[in-house]
Amino acid sequence: MLLAILLILLQTGTTDLQILLTTEFNERRQILLWIAFFASFAVKVPMVPVHIWLPEAHVEAPTAGSVILAGFLLKLGTYGFLRFSIPMFPEATLCFTPFIYTLSAIAIIYTSLTTLRQIDLKKIIAYSSVAHMNLVTIGMFSPNI
Repeated sequence: MLLAILLILLQTGTTDLQILLTTEFNERRQILLWIAFFASFAVKVPMVPVHIWLPEAHVEAPTAGSVILAGFLLKLGTYGFLRFSIPMFPEATLCFTPFIYTLSAIAIIYTSLTTLRQIDLKKIIAYSSVAHMNLVTIGMFSPNI
């Protein structure tokens, strides 16, 4: 993502979001930048296959840390998509929407089935959080928002 931000800065000369939202990038550049932003936000959402950190983080964290992790930090990835990727790169977003739907649907099914096999409460919360956030991601990428 840092390289994508540097590329945006070199092309536009600014990192002011209001100016960037009015800047039109060509389709190839949008796809490249969207992929870079996606790589960062997908880890934070978390999306399959980069969700592996979350169950271990929940298990290792104290209970208060797990609450903050599930209640606040996971939402930052979807905020990043809504605030940056979708409005700044609209053509690339439309191009990758079927990919996001497929990836999120696989994640929902996989993590829901994995949740059923867990006996540790924190792992149950972690895997159900992954399923929940991928459902949010499907809704967020629907074209009627």
